[in-house]
Amino acid sequence: MNLSAPQLLTWIVAVIIGLLGILIRIDVMSIPVLENLVRPFWLVATGFVILAISNLFRSL
Repeated sequence: MNLSAPQLLTWIVAVIIGLLGILIRIDVMSIPVLENLVRPFWLVATGFVILAISNLFRSL
C-alpha cells in the first residue's frame, strides 16, 4: 500500500472539522446550527476519516 501526505488544503479542512468537534464537546464554543445537526464525536471522526482517505489517494 502506497501512502502519500495529504495536500495542505485537505489537511487544514480536516483539522478545522476535528477542532470544531473538540471545542464544542468541551463547551469552549457553541454553534447552535451545527450542534443541532451532528454530535461533536462525528465531527472529530469525520476529520480523521478525511485525513485517512487523503493519505490513500494521492490527488486529495
